[in-house]
Amino acid sequence: MKKNKRKPRTSPGNQPVQASQITSKVPPPRNLTPELCDRLRRDLLKACQSVAETHGLTVEGGELSDIDLRHSFDISFRVGIPMADGAIYSPDKAMFKVLALQFGLEPSDYGRTFRSKGELFRIVAINPNRPKYPISAERVSDGRGFKFPADNVAMYLQRSDL
Repeated sequence: MKKNKRKPRTSPGNQPVQASQITSKVPPPRNLTPELCDRLRRDLLKACQSVAETHGLTVEGGELSDIDLRHSFDISFRVGIPMADGAIYSPDKAMFKVLALQFGLEPSDYGRTFRSKGELFRIVAINPNRPKYPISAERVSDGRGFKFPADNVAMYLQRSDL
């Protein structure tokens, strides 16, 4: 059997995009601030929406996560074909609506917020392959993901209704 001696070709779409210091007209800030991060989020969302609209698509997201004010932050967008209500199809939302009742929650609980140990969390998914901690939630303040037992989330949601 012969070995393939060719080098694999790298496509230009897989290369990371790097801004050149030479072409930048604005000097970089010393540190990121929450205000700067939010301004960048808004500007990037607006730019992404503009590009997506030219292709008949829609954009959701723009949530910041893994914020390190000294160096960087992560931001994510979902781009997709709009449904009748203008939203993008979400497999996590569809899975939650199907499985919520089995875990003591309501299908409408997707996206609801609750408090745990003084922090605010948003329900973002359900994973039946994690029987002990099936509910995925993100901390509202920074977007970091956490797993919760379904019974605890149901209790937190009932408490927030009071």
